[in-house]
Amino acid sequence: MKTLAQSNGILRYAQNDKLFLLNGQLIEYLYVILLYMKFYIHHLYMLLAVVALIVGMCNPLITFFYEDMPTVEMTNFVFRHWPEGTTSAAPCALGILLIVSALVSAFTMFVSLFQNFALQKRCAIFNSCLLAGYYILLLVFVLILRGDTRFVSMNWQMCLPLVSLILTVMSLHSIRMTEARMLARANNFRLRD
Repeated sequence: MKTLAQSNGILRYAQNDKLFLLNGQLIEYLYVILLYMKFYIHHLYMLLAVVALIVGMCNPLITFFYEDMPTVEMTNFVFRHWPEGTTSAAPCALGILLIVSALVSAFTMFVSLFQNFALQKRCAIFNSCLLAGYYILLLVFVLILRGDTRFVSMNWQMCLPLVSLILTVMSLHSIRMTEARMLARANNFRLRD
């Protein structure tokens, strides 16, 4: 048996490719995993982008108040007509774009553990294009529904995909900087005779 890590006086042993925890706490097991993995700032940016997309996906975006028609609430997946309670699934493309964008962000986080910088950059650029397309499609829906409205109320959750877009661009910049740093470190390494 050999010791993998010792933290807080608790020993963990590996035997035959099995990990035994003497105290059985999951948090300390994750701590050992975090010790042996390299995390960069773009992991945090992508994680926050996924959280922003999920929170933005679940909340209503805009409420349209008409003079002679019922109130219409727009979410990423449906229109709700109040007080009738009827729904229409016309804006489901918005929700699909956010789901695909969240999946691409999660995939980028997963690929970044293998330090495949070219694929990470491509995924980040694709994710940025998806989020830009989301706002273009949202603008089309707003311009179509705005017709004869008396009042339009926009919720703050409408800016969460924009926050995710900014975090994705920051992550792309961080990926490029990390790649350049690793290449510079590799170029400075010389073999000794």
